[in-house]
Amino acid sequence: MADVFRDCPHCHETLPERRIPATAPAARVQNDHRTTTFRRGLLYMMAVAFVYYLISPGSPLKLPVPFAPVLTTYLLPLFFLLGLSFALFGIYQNVRG
Repeated sequence: MADVFRDCPHCHETLPERRIPATAPAARVQNDHRTTTFRRGLLYMMAVAFVYYLISPGSPLKLPVPFAPVLTTYLLPLFFLLGLSFALFGIYQNVRG
């Protein structure tokens, strides 16, 4: 059955044999997790900074909807620090392993 698929179905030319490299998928997934943790932390920080820029009291864009000052005083800086901790944890994982 394998000999049937070694020829091109259109021109019947013999195709070279494909070899799939035997890599450790667990190591690749773990490395992807390290980089995605760092990138996710940066994304969270950028998103929170953008939202803070839009709804802060000193923003040049005046939104017609009022927001509670608790949001800009406590919650958004807390989420920014959470994103920073994600990014630092990704760096720690990358350096450690």
